[in-house]
Amino acid sequence: MPRSPSRDLSDRYIGKRGYFRTPDGIRRGKYFLAALAFVAVCVWIGVDIFTPARVAYGHTHGPLANPHAAFDDNCAACHVSHSVKDLGPVAILNARDRWHDFSCEKCHSGPTHHASATVEAQAFHNRCSNCHHDHLGRNSSLVRLADKDCTQCHANLGQWHDAAKSQAGKPYQNAITSFATNHPAFRSLDMQAKPRTLKFSHAVHLNSGQTYSPGGKEAMTLARIRDLSGPDTAERYRKPGQADDAIVTLDCASCHKLDSGTGTAEFNRLKTALDKFAEPTKSLLPPRQAGAYFLPINFEEHCRACHPLTAPTGASTFGDKKLVLPGFSVAHRKQPADLLGDLTAGYLKGMSAEKHPALAERPEPGGKLDTPPTTNARTLGAEADRLALAAQRQLFSADAGCAKCHTTTGEGTKISITPVPDRTVWLTHAKFNHASHRGVTCASCHPGTAGATISPVDANKPEPVQILDVDSCRACHSPAGTKVTLPDGSQVSGGGIRHSCTDCHNYHHGDVPLQGRGSELRFPKNPRDLADWLKGK
Repeated sequence: MPRSPSRDLSDRYIGKRGYFRTPDGIRRGKYFLAALAFVAVCVWIGVDIFTPARVAYGHTHGPLANPHAAFDDNCAACHVSHSVKDLGPVAILNARDRWHDFSCEKCHSGPTHHASATVEAQAFHNRCSNCHHDHLGRNSSLVRLADKDCTQCHANLGQWHDAAKSQAGKPYQNAITSFATNHPAFRSLDMQAKPRTLKFSHAVHLNSGQTYSPGGKEAMTLARIRDLSGPDTAERYRKPGQADDAIVTLDCASCHKLDSGTGTAEFNRLKTALDKFAEPTKSLLPPRQAGAYFLPINFEEHCRACHPLTAPTGASTFGDKKLVLPGFSVAHRKQPADLLGDLTAGYLKGMSAEKHPALAERPEPGGKLDTPPTTNARTLGAEADRLALAAQRQLFSADAGCAKCHTTTGEGTKISITPVPDRTVWLTHAKFNHASHRGVTCASCHPGTAGATISPVDANKPEPVQILDVDSCRACHSPAGTKVTLPDGSQVSGGGIRHSCTDCHNYHHGDVPLQGRGSELRFPKNPRDLADWLKGK
């Protein structure tokens, strides 16, 4: 019978019953590695306890973006802490999911992404890290997102959008994957819902002297503006070296301003002009970031110089005496019924200043049976009412006074001015910075805004919207070489300028566009002092 291998193995230890007390090299190596791991763990724990900042930074996926640089060594400043109850047999499988839980609301408040989002979409947006990615380096942007962060929903918006919550008459675009390919037309340029009600012609106002044709007669001069509105207003339009007989020539910047210039002499001048006519300062001087939107066009600042709103001269007869009452300025933004009281008060003031003959008459005392004499106040009041009604009819007559620029409804005493829609912000769902585009002429994007010959009939009609649609933007903002067809039918090659979604769109919306969308909602509920903020509290 052959000898078994186990017998040969056991024979090696005959007489060496304590062999297990003298381990070989492999066993000694196992002991050493186990001890080394234990020491490393103890050192790691010690370093974590005594130098937590250095260790925390070493555990990250890279340095934070510049706005969060103060929290490089403080994970708890942004990441939600988890307790023992969050641990379990499968907790290690949820580590990546827990890592995406942030406490951004400590510093960043704000409205929801879209009120019309489905429950699933709201849950997706509530986790900020699904779109905003940090630990990509100091120069990375947390707000300039890649298109894929937008198209993950907008490439098939019907899946994430509750159609029942859409605004009435405003269907959404289901599939948008790129600005250069399938971005829809700018919906806010559609004038069907709010047609233009103001009669205005850029062609007339940009002609030299504001005439119907370049070089036409009756050109507006500095002297005429001085006579109409005073010397201070004339100086606003005077260019260096111009005499009083110089023809006034406007350009786009004569009316369209990017910033109110708070604290400057120009700001103080505008405020004085508003106070003079009892207009609210916010109508002309709203606080805003320069470049984002132009300041509103305002009658007092931009129109009154050449088109003063003045009550006509009135004639009052008293007995055989006749008195001519001078015209006077009246307030803007008033309907005929509201303006009537101002006109009456203005003519009464003029009668007093010009010493109306009725003021010199003193009624004689009569007997009991005599007819009571007509008082001066009653005479003057009736005369002022008569003059005010006549002035009202003249100011609101067809193609004269207020109706020269405004469209009206009704007739006679029932006439009223059609409200002018607020067009301060045209692209209500996007942002546009004029300062960034100042290297291009205004007429490149706003055709029809240069001086040209135009008939009086066409000049006194509401002007079409002089803003080109999406294709004019694609001429520059599309991949280089892309063929873009402009509104006039010509083709250009795309300029290759960046055209990502966040170049034009904000993604957290609110209801205060002139001050930043959702600005009031974005203010944190519990701001911290500087020391606590730097500690990530």
